[in-house]
Amino acid sequence: MSESTGSADKAQFFPYLVTLVYGKKDTPTLAQVVFLSDKAGEDTRSIAKSLLENAKNVAPQTPRFDWSTLKVQGSQTLDDKELSKLVEAASQGQVGVGRVSRLKLNQD
Repeated sequence: MSESTGSADKAQFFPYLVTLVYGKKDTPTLAQVVFLSDKAGEDTRSIAKSLLENAKNVAPQTPRFDWSTLKVQGSQTLDDKELSKLVEAASQGQVGVGRVSRLKLNQD
């Protein structure tokens, strides 16, 4: 039995808002996505490494990128085909991490 303060069936995770950079070097595309980590204190370098290793992880796996939250150039979304291409490119090191911000979520 777990001695955690939360309910035993909820895994603890730490959410981050991650700015991704990809495309042409002189006119890059910026996108934001939520990253769910199993560690506190993630930074740009650790999330970039996780992007390579865990871009294709899906719920309930942690760490993972919640691709359903992806917004490109502020408010645009990608269709499934474009998103698949982006995830594949990310797993091959063709997508950079520009900024990482820890998110604080309110509990109900």
